[in-house]
Amino acid sequence: MTRRTLRATTASILVISLIQPFPAMSQVRALNVSSSQQSGEVNGVERLLLAQSEAPTCFTDGQVDTGRCDVEMMRAELESLLEFGLADAEVRPPEDELTAALSAEERIGLLTAAIAEAELEAALQANDAAQAEAEAAAQAEAEAAAQAEAEAEAEAEAQAEAQAAEAAAEEAAQAEADEAARIAAEAEAAEAVEVEAEAETTSQAEPDAAAQAEETARIAAQEIAKAESEAEAEAETEQAAEVEAQAQAEAEAEAQAEAEAQAEAEAEVEADTAQGEDAANAEALADVDEAAANEAEASAQKDAEIIAEQEEAQSLAAVTAQSEDGNAEGTAEAEAETTTEVITTEDTRSSDQEFETRAAEVERNDDRGLSTLEKGGLLALGALAVGALIQNNQRVAATSGDRVIVEDNSGRFQVLKDDDALIRQPGSTVETRRFDDGSTTSTVTRDNGTRIVTIRDSYGRVLRRSLFDQDGRETLLIDDTTTVEPVNVTTLPPATRMNFQGTDRDALRAALRDLEERDLGRTFSLRQVREIVEVRELAPQISIDDVTFRTGSAAIDPSEAEGLREIGLLMRQMIRDDPREVFLVEGYTDAVGSASSNLLLSDRRAESVALALTEYFDVPPENMVVQGFGERFLKIRTLDSERQNRRVGVRRITTLIAQR
Repeated sequence: MTRRTLRATTASILVISLIQPFPAMSQVRALNVSSSQQSGEVNGVERLLLAQSEAPTCFTDGQVDTGRCDVEMMRAELESLLEFGLADAEVRPPEDELTAALSAEERIGLLTAAIAEAELEAALQANDAAQAEAEAAAQAEAEAAAQAEAEAEAEAEAQAEAQAAEAAAEEAAQAEADEAARIAAEAEAAEAVEVEAEAETTSQAEPDAAAQAEETARIAAQEIAKAESEAEAEAETEQAAEVEAQAQAEAEAEAQAEAEAQAEAEAEVEADTAQGEDAANAEALADVDEAAANEAEASAQKDAEIIAEQEEAQSLAAVTAQSEDGNAEGTAEAEAETTTEVITTEDTRSSDQEFETRAAEVERNDDRGLSTLEKGGLLALGALAVGALIQNNQRVAATSGDRVIVEDNSGRFQVLKDDDALIRQPGSTVETRRFDDGSTTSTVTRDNGTRIVTIRDSYGRVLRRSLFDQDGRETLLIDDTTTVEPVNVTTLPPATRMNFQGTDRDALRAALRDLEERDLGRTFSLRQVREIVEVRELAPQISIDDVTFRTGSAAIDPSEAEGLREIGLLMRQMIRDDPREVFLVEGYTDAVGSASSNLLLSDRRAESVALALTEYFDVPPENMVVQGFGERFLKIRTLDSERQNRRVGVRRITTLIAQR
């Protein structure tokens, strides 16, 4: 409780407690006066006059004088005023002019406030004293704990030093004993030699002394022989131990050699058994590596195809029929087939849903067994479904209803789908104009009046996308209808080889804006960014390692969506700051399965991440483009099911595709 709260609470309680007795005291006063009139005895008023004539008042200059009266004195005067009011002024002690002008009610109010303030100050002082005492006790306890810890550490250090000193003393004593033994042995040998020499010198003159010396020498020789014998025995013991240890080591080495030989034999058998499988794995990895290498080598050829197709796109009916305000009109009006629909939840999918076609849907739908969503996806591909692939010497390698994987003569795969699928949110109205050449113009109108106008080619790829606000102001997001320069990968600046993962939003923002620090001198089309790896890698990738997928799955559990929080909130804020921002959401798979099915799966995973960013963090879907890259860019080079290869990433490509 704060000091202000305590002051207010205490004051309220005191005022209530002081005011409460008013009615009862008034009744007592009336009864006392009535009784005194009947009995003729000295009543309470007379007693009060006597008391007030002797005690000074607690008022000075019309205010309560707390320096003159303490709380008890103020309470006494308050109780007198509550019970009897003001007595005859003639018998009261003299008062100043301002005080004398105060009525009984004003005096009661001032005294009540003064008492409450005094009681409040006393309570606050008591509370401060208690708090100070508690803090002092806590500090004393902390100091005692610190002192105990310091004493324990000192005791431990002292014990460690004592143990070290004891060990050093033992080593010194042992060394001293060894040195003393060596000196004694040397002295004994020297003495024996000296005795023998002396005996030889005096043998002729003193036969008895010579005999004695000879005996002494013989004893010394025996001692020396004994010491040598003991030394030889010790040496033989050590040698025997070494021989035994060597024999044991040789036995262990022989056993290890036998085990290794057995393991080698087993490995040879296993290698022979798995030779076919290893060869297949090696060949498959070689195919993956070759595909990645071919991707780099084919960049120039791919760029030429992109430029040619974008030049052809400028003559598409949907492009020529588009007016400046984003509404489709013009000479192609008669050739366009217009459809209007209101999007419901059945027409869309959420990030935690799979793309699988369930048996119930097969029974309810036509003989192709496609859901409403999948049929809508194929319909959006337009002319692709009626022969454009055959005309371009491409074949369908895989399809899932809402996506088609095509393979060209060089063995390269490409995913085709409706790029407008993200922005078709439940509750919005979609008007689609389909022209004879397969191109389309779609206008998605939301409840708030905003519109997203998209032009797509016959393959469903977005050529142009604009956002119109409620006032009709246009924000151009994508424009692949203009002429672009060819890409010479040898002149491009080096890619930013960074892998940003953490949750530091400032670091993520800096990573996403890394490309702004470099002047490329040009921009690219969206297709160049999507399909030419050297262009795409100019923008750093934000790896979202917290979101992975089960093998063969494209769904994101709600619990995993939390891993998108920092990047999602940052993307939303950046788009609010600049509505022209565009982000590329990328999907990848491991090498389990075929290349075509993995490309399908990776593109679905990218879409799941984009949907989750919209569902959980309100990232506008029109500012995102999704693209799958399958197994071509393995993070961990293995054919096995590898979690780190089933990943997603985000790049900010605004700087790459912004029109100059």
